[in-house]
Amino acid sequence: MPEAKQLQYPELDPELKGGFNFRMLKYFGAGAIIASVTIGSGETFFASRGGAVFGYALLWCFVGGALMKGIQVYGAARYFTLTGEHPMTHWQFLPGPRGWVPAAMGFISIACIPFWLAGLPLFLGKTITWMLGITGDDQQLLMYGRLWGTLCIAIAVTLTWLQTYSFLEKVQVNIVGLLLFSMLAAFFASKPDWVQALSGLVPRLPDYEPWIKENYKEIAATPSWVEVGLYLGAIGGGTYDYIGYVGCFREHKWGLIGQHQTDLGHHETEAIATSAQTLPIDISEENINRARGWLWPTKIDVGIGFLCVLIFTVCFVTLGAQILRPKEVIPSGNELLTHQAEFLTQFHPAMLYVYQIGIFTAFFGTIYGAYEIYIRTAYECVMPLSKTFRAMQQRKFRAIVLTYCAVGGLSLLWLISDPVSIVKPAGIVGGVFTCGLWCFAMLWVDHKFLPKPLRMGPVLTSLTLISGLVLTVLGVKALWDYLEILMGG
Repeated sequence: MPEAKQLQYPELDPELKGGFNFRMLKYFGAGAIIASVTIGSGETFFASRGGAVFGYALLWCFVGGALMKGIQVYGAARYFTLTGEHPMTHWQFLPGPRGWVPAAMGFISIACIPFWLAGLPLFLGKTITWMLGITGDDQQLLMYGRLWGTLCIAIAVTLTWLQTYSFLEKVQVNIVGLLLFSMLAAFFASKPDWVQALSGLVPRLPDYEPWIKENYKEIAATPSWVEVGLYLGAIGGGTYDYIGYVGCFREHKWGLIGQHQTDLGHHETEAIATSAQTLPIDISEENINRARGWLWPTKIDVGIGFLCVLIFTVCFVTLGAQILRPKEVIPSGNELLTHQAEFLTQFHPAMLYVYQIGIFTAFFGTIYGAYEIYIRTAYECVMPLSKTFRAMQQRKFRAIVLTYCAVGGLSLLWLISDPVSIVKPAGIVGGVFTCGLWCFAMLWVDHKFLPKPLRMGPVLTSLTLISGLVLTVLGVKALWDYLEILMGG
């Protein structure tokens, strides 16, 4: 990037001039994909399971996780908008061997992908078996679940290969809107215990109730910290989702995005930073004002996306606490999503069909959106480190990643019978631990590459630092306890 050339932000769209206005809502798009990608497991299963197991006691974990991950993602999306470079590109200059951070983050993220693309289809496969009224012993039900999960993978891969990105955005916006409406209705109908909900915002680690230790021995054998790590990892997604989500901003060309680099698929001309130095951004008042104006689409997309995640999370925790916990029922085994039908059948028995349609839509929307997100995750991970992949044509790159995702997902789906066991390591490592490291990396590049007028302010800096510390500490604790279980400790 030539130092002599001062980077100028493009002219603002008319609706971005001045303060917030409702016309800005048109910029919400990619945020619907990330919300949909996380709803299928994080909220629908893990949040309702958390409510059933601990009541409102871990509400702080779910709410805090959604807020901290929203801050984490906004910092990266903000940086991409202001610099035109994905944060992964500049993370290669962090102290130490060049490229070690994007290499490590990329390796962990790409390694986690097949776990989710196996666990989610198996969740859905078992649910389809229940929806169709198929009966049998545990092994037969598992076989049916795997067959339906395999079919879901095949359909999702085919659609991802044929679709356009704009079509995906429109589909996911509609999915999120329908689910949000139905879950809010169920939430208020459940008559939440507001006092208990407020007390659940105070951090504490409860123990398992006696009925759980007696009837759900496998759950009770899991240390509470591992459950916390699993919930944090599932809620709102992880680095494997966020790297690709931020990469989706290439489609919109906000701020400097697309101003000195080209679209995914024409990477041979991409501008890759060659040293760790402040970017030559014009700091005149007019240019800085334009930069801040271009941050509105980022705020809208990330803000609404994670607001949806937060609402879904609170709804499902509440419904689990109000409906499942009093009956001493926890989603598990071959009934991962069947008990949650009571969230809607409380209105009328016929609402069972609405629930079944909704849960299928939520999970398939998650699987469907995940493939596109993970293609972009893989691209952003390898692009700063490999000239070969930067020069590769889009169609070939997509084919390689889709094959990896499909084969990896199918292999784990047929090797492991419990979807929770499949996603647990990916959720703890990629959904908590690396999220904390992400926050620290963002603080470094923000200070190193952005001119002072465009750096994070004191509030955002403090929130990012707190998020990094909390997610890292909780991730390390959960990972340590999980490894102790694996080693029989």
